[in-house]
Amino acid sequence: MKLKTLAPAIAALATVGLVASGCSNDSSADAAENAATGDPIKVGQILAVEAGGVSVASQAAGMTASIQALNSRGGVSGRPLELIQCDSMGDPNKEVDCANDMVGKGVTATLADFTPASPEAVSQILAAAGIPRIGMNPMNIADFTAPNVFTPFAGSLLTLYANVDALVAQGKTKLSLMRPDVPVAAMLSQMLTPAVKAKGAEIVNEVAVGAGATDYTQFIAAAERNGAQGVIMALPATEANQMADAFEQLGSKLGFALAATGFTQADLQDLGTFATSSIYTSPVPAPSSSTDQFPGLVPFLDDMSASGEENLERANLNGTEIFSWLSVRAFGEVAQTLDTIDASAVMQGFQNATDIDMLGLVPAWTPNAVEPFGIFQRVSNSMMYRMTFDGDVVVTDPNMFDLRTQ
Repeated sequence: MKLKTLAPAIAALATVGLVASGCSNDSSADAAENAATGDPIKVGQILAVEAGGVSVASQAAGMTASIQALNSRGGVSGRPLELIQCDSMGDPNKEVDCANDMVGKGVTATLADFTPASPEAVSQILAAAGIPRIGMNPMNIADFTAPNVFTPFAGSLLTLYANVDALVAQGKTKLSLMRPDVPVAAMLSQMLTPAVKAKGAEIVNEVAVGAGATDYTQFIAAAERNGAQGVIMALPATEANQMADAFEQLGSKLGFALAATGFTQADLQDLGTFATSSIYTSPVPAPSSSTDQFPGLVPFLDDMSASGEENLERANLNGTEIFSWLSVRAFGEVAQTLDTIDASAVMQGFQNATDIDMLGLVPAWTPNAVEPFGIFQRVSNSMMYRMTFDGDVVVTDPNMFDLRTQ
């Protein structure tokens, strides 16, 4: 059982600035006629591509395809977006270098960032420069307090809270937290415990999974202790192969809750009963979900398909591409209302924007309608989806649930 490895070829795009252009579902002649030709608008993205377990290469590829598609349709008021994409490789120093690069190159905003290695430093650099961050994945308290962060996605930390909700909804109240054996992850139990207790549940085990482990049955066995019924899995998808093997080898009855964006449809088809017995959560629907229930998936899938990239075919999408696509959409919706498009104007535009149409993939979004959620001070969308895998596709329950009211 091996997860598909996303092709590293996009790394070449992730380290250079480019004016993304390409074809859409129109004929090439129509695309050429409609393509944006004006003065480029610089936007940036900081994230890890060639970075092992923390790579979000799919999100980078989704950003490139999204901007290509937007530019082929005329960009923003006839102006193309110029994407400056910086691969931090998961290195804290390179992450800071990427942030400084965004400032030096004068981007008007960053879109769908993922900066887990130096979140506070990156946040300070971009905030000091007045650069808004649209649709980023919040990974640190600094991300939830910075006034330049506007995101309709609750982020990886709040997805763990959603996993707790999903397990409790199944009647599983004795939970094991499975996390990486690194210092920053040691804080997760402390962060999750109040929410777990508020739902009448408890964390009865904490299982730290070390890098380079070879025997994963020990982690499944550890998670089963003290009467645990379910597992909050805070591990990267790269660990899922070994965990699935160990799960089946031991015949475990544990229920796992995972972030859906860690897996493609093709990945899950290789993971046996581990995949079909698990439950998944995400702030966006799975790409394999019904387009009758989620019509907004149609233009998204069309734009990914138009790229011609194998990794962006429907079965190979994991949902992080939707983060990029919706971030580009939101930027375009706001920017086209502005007389001047620079960082200051875009910041003000997002502070003033209301009810941005997100095509039903997430609720209509008012970026500055933020309120505290526990220790997270600026959350503008706490809605989540629950999902299951039926052995073929990921099925998304169209009825979102609110983390605040569960």
